[in-house]
Amino acid sequence: MCTNLLPQLNNRFQMNQTIGNALMEKRKHKRIQYGRTVNVRTQKGRDLKLEILDYSMGGMGLVSHTLFRPGDILEFESIMTLDGDVRTLELKGEVCHIQEQFQEYAFGVSFL
Repeated sequence: MCTNLLPQLNNRFQMNQTIGNALMEKRKHKRIQYGRTVNVRTQKGRDLKLEILDYSMGGMGLVSHTLFRPGDILEFESIMTLDGDVRTLELKGEVCHIQEQFQEYAFGVSFL
């Protein structure tokens, strides 16, 4: 189930410090910055490579040029590891929120 929290975003997506501190106190899981990519499949069967901003045990912060809507379901198929390998994933996630900046969309996904 999604919570309506904004992800901690990298330099391209700055948050107000006061809001950021309040949101961090509500998180169940610590977020880890992760500048790699993940391959996902949308509900409509479209395969996309998305940039990962951060991840936790509960979800991921992602960037895309494709607009998603809260409630959209993504299937995570593979992820690039820190050493450059590609690992298979079998995860699903629900888009919780989205923020547009600079013709890109930063959005949070909660794992199902």
